[in-house]
Amino acid sequence: QGGLRQVELPMSRMDIGDYLGLTIETVSRVFTRLKDKGVIRLLNLRSIEIIKHDVLQAMSE
Repeated sequence: QGGLRQVELPMSRMDIGDYLGLTIETVSRVFTRLKDKGVIRLLNLRSIEIIKHDVLQAMSE
C-alpha cells in the first residue's frame, strides 16, 4: 500500500540477533532473502526501504 517507505533501524543486526536470540548470520540471511525476493532494499547497515508492504505483512501474520 502506498509506495516505498524508508525505515531507519534503531538497532544493529547484532543487537537484533541478541534481542531475538539469533546469530548475526541468521539476521543477515533473513535480510538478504527479503532483498532477493524484492520485499526490501538495503540502503545501508541501519536503513532499509520496504518495497512490497503486502508481502512483508503476510509474512508477519
